[in-house]
Amino acid sequence: MLTSLHIKNFRGLRDLKIEPLRRVNLITGQNNTGKTGVLEALALLLDDSSPQQTLRNSLPNLFRTVGGDWNENFWKWLFYKKDQTKPVDIKGSFDDAKDFQFLLKPGGWQASEQAPAQVRHSGQIGGFPCFAVSDRPFAGLKPAIFSTHPSNPTQDAVDYNRVILKRRKKQVEKMLREIEPRLEAVEALQTGQPGQSSSPLIYADLGLSEMIPVTQLGQGFNRLLDIYSEIVAADAKVLLVDEIENGLHHSVLPVVWKGLFLAAKEFDVQIFATTHSWECILAADEAARAGENYDLALIRLDRVKEDIKATIIDEKSLSTAKELQWEMR
Repeated sequence: MLTSLHIKNFRGLRDLKIEPLRRVNLITGQNNTGKTGVLEALALLLDDSSPQQTLRNSLPNLFRTVGGDWNENFWKWLFYKKDQTKPVDIKGSFDDAKDFQFLLKPGGWQASEQAPAQVRHSGQIGGFPCFAVSDRPFAGLKPAIFSTHPSNPTQDAVDYNRVILKRRKKQVEKMLREIEPRLEAVEALQTGQPGQSSSPLIYADLGLSEMIPVTQLGQGFNRLLDIYSEIVAADAKVLLVDEIENGLHHSVLPVVWKGLFLAAKEFDVQIFATTHSWECILAADEAARAGENYDLALIRLDRVKEDIKATIIDEKSLSTAKELQWEMR
């Protein structure tokens, strides 16, 4: 599990250190303080797939919508103030492994420069060479990404079939029933007419005359179904969720967070999520207090002059904030 994160010269983050990290990490702050940038940095750090099968080159659309010339509108902006003389430097510390560092340095190291020990080339991103410092200490830690973009219903059905194959369907249904009490079952079905091809879709049994597509149950339900499926079937160990409250009514947030904390503990998952919602913060705090250990780090990002700084708001400070009604978003 990640215990600290240090990001230098990446997007709007000149030198940001976040520690200590916990099982569930909720990132808040005003607009343009780097919340989504932190998720992108984690995606780069934790991506352990091969250069041929990597999420690096899809980074522009993981959490954002980038149009036009990707090079001009995205890749060059990975560097703080577009200054390519200073490498992007993302370093993670782990509780059961040595530190690992991801570097993005155009041109590599010149003869007059001292390269870090154990540095090795590890492919490219957006045309820029990537480097890793030391051997990657983790395996199977490729993150599961959840953006604010609507998911693909057909791919959701394929993913849910993995839940069924792993015999964890009842687990997912039980967690979803906390959000939709009428739910009796969730199935991935192919409903085309004989002789006609059709794509599979996920259907929900709500006790009506026939099952209905889960796409009719709202973005919040589908978002949680996607998250739960990744946790229990895809063996994801890190979840990166942008605007986790998106599509969810504030009244269901306590139940959602209760389910996420239970799933994170049971399946040994670490969660990083961003939010703009005070109700979301309160719900996460409530769920954390209900556990044996308070395993929530509320991370507030603030702009200080031209830099971004992180403050960890602990259990006691959050209690005081609630009592005095301080602004924490």
